[in-house]
Amino acid sequence: MVITSKIKDHKEALFYVQKIIENNWSRAVIVHHIEGQLFQREGKAATNFKTSLPEPQSDLTLQTIKDPYNFDFLNLREKHDEKELESALLEHVTRFLLKLGAGFSFIGHQQKISVEGDDSQGGSLSAI
Repeated sequence: MVITSKIKDHKEALFYVQKIIENNWSRAVIVHHIEGQLFQREGKAATNFKTSLPEPQSDLTLQTIKDPYNFDFLNLREKHDEKELESALLEHVTRFLLKLGAGFSFIGHQQKISVEGDDSQGGSLSAI
């Protein structure tokens, strides 16, 4: 009922029906994805993953980098910069980990890490 009342395009409706079947989504989840315009956002980034990666990895990678990202839960101003986004994400992650209680920690951000001799900048999240 939700799909037929909210979506008039048959291709978009079939997309959501397939997602419900694949993921066993509840009514609340499908409403959230329709309102978040998942159909319009799904797979918009230009990539060569289909031709350069084996089937399971290419599909997983495409799912991982959907464009654009939806950060509505952060309540950012419309013209936000990267620093504001980073600060809001860090605050959100910190609050989330504090709610989980004992056993989780946040070990800073913008920490220099070295993996097999390759130095890079990045955050560090760990479950202890």
